[in-house]
Formats: sequence, C-alpha cells, structure tokens
Amino acid sequence: MSLESLSLTHFRNISQAQLALSPHLTLLVGANGQGKTNILESVYLLLQGRDFRTTTEREAIQQGAEFAALDGVGELLGRSQRWQHRIPMHASRRVHTGPIAPVVLFAPDDVYLAKGSPERRRRFLDLLLGAHDARYARSLRAYHRTVLQRNRALKEAAFHQVVEDFTPLLVRDGLYLWSRRRETLDSLRPRAQAIHAQIAPGEELAFHLDYGGTPHDIRDEVRYSAEIERRRPEERQRLATLVGPHRDDIVMTINGLDTQRYASQGQLRTLALSLKLATYEWLHQETGIRPVILLDDVLSELDERRRQAILKTVAEPGQQTIVTDTEPRSYQELEPHILSVRAGEVGPWNSLKNPG
Repeated sequence: MSLESLSLTHFRNISQAQLALSPHLTLLVGANGQGKTNILESVYLLLQGRDFRTTTEREAIQQGAEFAALDGVGELLGRSQRWQHRIPMHASRRVHTGPIAPVVLFAPDDVYLAKGSPERRRRFLDLLLGAHDARYARSLRAYHRTVLQRNRALKEAAFHQVVEDFTPLLVRDGLYLWSRRRETLDSLRPRAQAIHAQIAPGEELAFHLDYGGTPHDIRDEVRYSAEIERRRPEERQRLATLVGPHRDDIVMTINGLDTQRYASQGQLRTLALSLKLATYEWLHQETGIRPVILLDDVLSELDERRRQAILKTVAEPGQQTIVTDTEPRSYQELEPHILSVRAGEVGPWNSLKNPG
C-alpha cells in the first residue's frame, strides 16, 4: 500500500498543508518543534483510526480552531482508496472513514520500550494486535472490565461472595490474550534478532513473555484457574487481582544481560528499532499488506554504521517510508522526496534556502 497525498487542516500547529508523498522514501526536514512529528501523527491517525500521542483527540485541534481535518488518497491492495478523519471541538464523536491499514511507527519515546514500565511493553503488544485482530481487541476490553469489577469485589466486604463468579470470565478472555501475545512474540523474535544482528553485530538480543503473577507458561483453563486459587489468600490481603495478562511483562536481554539494568542509551534505541521493524514483517504476513513505516528522529544518537544499516533495512523496493530529521543526512543514495517543515508550514526542500 501507499499514501500518495495528505491534507491537514487545523491539526496541531499546522493551519493548512497539502503534501505529495513518495511511494518510496519521503524525508521531512526541519528544526525540532516545527511540526514534523505532527505530520507523522496525522498519517498514523488516518491509517489506524486512532492517535498514538493522545487518548483525547481534541488535544490535536489547533489552538483557536473549532475542528481538525485530515484527508488522504492512496492505494490499498491494488485499488484507489480515500481516508478521512474529522475531530470536532464540540460534537460528541469524531468521524473516520477508510479502512484500517498497517503502520509501523518508531517514535522517540520508544527508546524506553526496553527500560520503561511493564505497562509500556504491554501497550506495544496491545496496539499491534488490537488494530488487526478484532477478537483480541474485544477480549482486551472485556478482560479489563472484569479485572476492575473483581477488584471492587475484593475491596468491598459486601461483594466478597461474588469474587469466584469472575474467574470463568477472567480465564476465557485472559487465555486468548496470553495465547496471542505468546504467538506474536515467538513470531517477532527471529525477525528482531536478525535485524538487531545487522544493526549491532556481536550483540545478541533475546526476549520472552513473563506471565503476569505466575512463573508458569499457562495454556489451559485448568492451570489458569489453579493459579488464581493459589494466590487467593494474597489477593484477600492486597485487595487486587494478582494473576493475569494485566500484569504481563516482556523480559529483554542483550548478551544475556537484563536491559532494564545494563543497556546503554544506544543499545536501548537499537533494541527498540529492531523490535519495531520486526513488526513490519509480522504485519505484512498477518494482513497481506506492506505497512507504511514512520520513523521519527530515528538516526539521532546512532553512529554512521548503525545509521546505514537502518536505512538499508527500510529501503526495500516497493516500501513506503516517511522519516523525520533535522537535516538531510545519509539519505542521498536513496533519492528521497524531501520536504521542509518550518513553523507548521510545509514546502519543497531547497538546498540553497535550507542548507543541510
């Protein structure tokens, strides 16, 4: 697939912009804070139907405006396609038209994927799976509702007698979440390891799912129910549900060392990139569609060798990639379409007016 053109109105700091995008590589160049990330956000929102930067979309409406509007034209599975997204300031609901299309995004905060909270790593899996597996999205919503209700029952004496009633619901939805998370990580692992080996030779990446609240690999209802029962006394003391996917984590190591404790900033960036780029192949296999790749400030803090390895990875024929950077460095051999972004205005790059 590819997004051929993009129009933004009153989105973040961009009053009005129309962009023609390359089917191969588009480079958005400008100083920090000029609006480059806002453009990537708009592409993600159009193709995924949700925002990766905020859960309150009204925050994306330009200050003083009554609405934000995004429009895109492109190709999906050999057919022309249009996408629209409208965010009203006062109406109760936003409007989105167009199919959900796969996107791989690397944003600066992803550097902390391997070192941040377990919630960040769970969110990585939930965003990846939820957009393209309707049952996963439904199970995730239902599971979290059940956990909230069960926690309330644990905390209020009047409801203690119904705690047991929530176990079948937890097991039903929790097993599916665990199954899909495990399968996905097993699929991503060899891909991420191969990419990581190209970017960082001599550094061996490994990761696995750490099941929430249990040391066991749970694959059936009997084991799941038994684990809940085993921790029931502790739950009564802590007044919370202690077993299940809501407590999952992804344990990551480089050369056998836990990244939470030992990884350098460069290693964290390389690991996050490897994992995110591995989702490209996973999404291609799951959907039959080549995802659009969005890379935000991806080359900063990397040496030249790692930069070239990453650029080679995203320069596959027929692959659409949009990259932001403060200068048009290291990209010349890829013949990118370069756009200048300055104070919310987007225009063609001019090497004389915009030295880089």
